[in-house]
Amino acid sequence: MISWRRAAKRTLFGLGHYSRRLRADRLPGVAVLCYHAVRPDDWPAGRMAFEGLHVRAAELDAHCRVLMSMCHPITFARWRAALDGGPPLPDRAVLVTFDDGYRTVATVAEPILKRHGIPFAVFVCSAPVEERTYFWYDAVALRDGEQEVARLKRVPFAEWSIAAKAARRGVLENDPHAPLSVDEIRELARGGAELGGHTVSHPILARADRAEQYREIVNNRTALEAWGGRPVTAFAYPNGEQSDYSRETVSILTELGYVSAFTTQFGFASGECRYECPRFLMLAGTSDAELAHRLCYSWRR
Repeated sequence: MISWRRAAKRTLFGLGHYSRRLRADRLPGVAVLCYHAVRPDDWPAGRMAFEGLHVRAAELDAHCRVLMSMCHPITFARWRAALDGGPPLPDRAVLVTFDDGYRTVATVAEPILKRHGIPFAVFVCSAPVEERTYFWYDAVALRDGEQEVARLKRVPFAEWSIAAKAARRGVLENDPHAPLSVDEIRELARGGAELGGHTVSHPILARADRAEQYREIVNNRTALEAWGGRPVTAFAYPNGEQSDYSRETVSILTELGYVSAFTTQFGFASGECRYECPRFLMLAGTSDAELAHRLCYSWRR
């Protein structure tokens, strides 16, 4: 049954309320949308680990219509220029990002985004791409359940590393859990997608010492720059909550010349928080009306 709140948002959306409100407003910063993967509409429900992270193609298409009609999607080049004192960003600026590097970004999401003319960035973990293995959290969840993934995110780096390696398994290339291939990454980069850092193997960086964090970050960037042929200047923290990275992590990113870094904490991004830019986490079931409502009202008190 549709809740009265959802029904009210749908009615307001249909009446054009959100569109009028957004055009009359100046948002407090850039709305950075954080997706992970996009599954085909015909993929059966209940057959995926962390299913909520895999939005349906029709949902992404609906989100794109909202962005094109109510906002101004921008490129990462324009975002970087603004951070460096360049031309101001347009009102209602939006960045679209994808974390991890699932294959469906290339096979399902990219055609939709291209059709709407929306630029995007992909923050890629490099080890699953190179090794043709599942992301460790998907492998563990499929074998032992999602609760075991939550437990492993809390343990020290050395213990996590042993468990993640033990769960490693080769991918079935037609599985929506599969990572991008090197060729797909190159093709995305040639098509204009921004490649961003996301570590080699997706550890919780706050559980690692400085040397381990540095290796995860710099080796990931080396791989991505070789595949994409362009400097990698943006980063997304694995898991992305405030407790998942440290001051040491930010120090490493600054030392390596990263321009900005993104969390999964909610909010609007600005130059004042360039190494802890918040984002809108986009989950399966988020309707176009819900996205418009968040853009209009989530920041008001």
